[in-house]
Amino acid sequence: MTLRLLLAMAALGAPATAERIDPPALQQSGMPYLTRDDKGVVYLSWIDYLNEGHALRYSRWSGKAWGRPETIATGKNWFVNWADFPAIAALPDGSLWAHWLARSSAGGTYGYGIKVTRRDPQGTWREVHGINLDDKQDYAGFLSFAPETPAAFYLSPPGKSDHSSGHGQADSDHSKTARYIEFLPSGAIASEVEVDADVCSCCQTALARTEKGLIAAYRDHQPGEIRDISVIRRAGGAWTSPKTLSPDGWKINGCPTEGPSIASHGAELAIAWLTRAGDRPRIQLSRSTDSGEHFTAPVRIDDGNPLGRPSLAPFRGGSYLAVWLEKKDDQSVDIRLRKIARDGRVDRSVTVASASGGRASGLPKIVFTKDQLIVAWRDQRVRVEVWPARLFAQ
Repeated sequence: MTLRLLLAMAALGAPATAERIDPPALQQSGMPYLTRDDKGVVYLSWIDYLNEGHALRYSRWSGKAWGRPETIATGKNWFVNWADFPAIAALPDGSLWAHWLARSSAGGTYGYGIKVTRRDPQGTWREVHGINLDDKQDYAGFLSFAPETPAAFYLSPPGKSDHSSGHGQADSDHSKTARYIEFLPSGAIASEVEVDADVCSCCQTALARTEKGLIAAYRDHQPGEIRDISVIRRAGGAWTSPKTLSPDGWKINGCPTEGPSIASHGAELAIAWLTRAGDRPRIQLSRSTDSGEHFTAPVRIDDGNPLGRPSLAPFRGGSYLAVWLEKKDDQSVDIRLRKIARDGRVDRSVTVASASGGRASGLPKIVFTKDQLIVAWRDQRVRVEVWPARLFAQ
């Protein structure tokens, strides 16, 4: 923690450290995911490891404590992977949506798909859709729910007629397309469309809403094995063509398993991502003031030695909060946090906690609501710290 922040805390009469308030998750729990509804209520989902199988659970934040955990689903044939985690979404109609990954019932090394479930306002969960669940050798995943509407963006194997389509050559048999799916309030499919025929095969996707509609960010797959971030906007009921966010030129013959994060304020938004182009690892952030039609040149937001895995949240005054993993030594990382001002100025970072530097640490998550900032990560189990928002409002 920086001296500047400590002094600010003392001046405000605030405690010198944030408050650790871990959720009611089991030991060895993992894959935390944070979201908030249109009223500012925060939900945290995670996976608990059972004696036989797994459970996807969630808890609601009261402003002071986590509520009793509720089980969304349990199963024995799930595909549980540090990089491709379940998510939960809270919609204005009072429904909750969630997804997780399940293996093909027919077996196979890499065969798995996505299960989508909906909780009605009365409290009943019901599976409403399955994607690629019968494939024994290929997978669908990396789903992001759309804000405020029953829809999602995800990666899927190409159709049989699409194997040669796209703007690049697939890096393996597990080539992927990006798809957008919309649901009716009942959970039935309203529409589904392919929006990019050749994308990087195992990186997280990101989806946000602006004044002009939805915008998605994802790691693309371009000629010459270039793996830069692309953005695509939905305007007038149709998706634009993919556009490179920043021509980093990261050439890697394989998927880096490292996707972008996105946050928006009306017509303004920011996207953060890791690149290792030129053997110079760095986490970059670009902003837009016109709903994603144009972006600023990227600024660097890490502290010089990032592992990566950034997560963004919109903050007060058009600013953003970013959390990521910064290498501490060969075995451990710091979970770092900083504010990026509306004009792109980068504040000094704060260390939230330390954790293992391996895959088991997963991806940290962040959300801002009312007067609190909530950060979730994994260190042996799901952890959470709650920060007074006023500490970052200077």
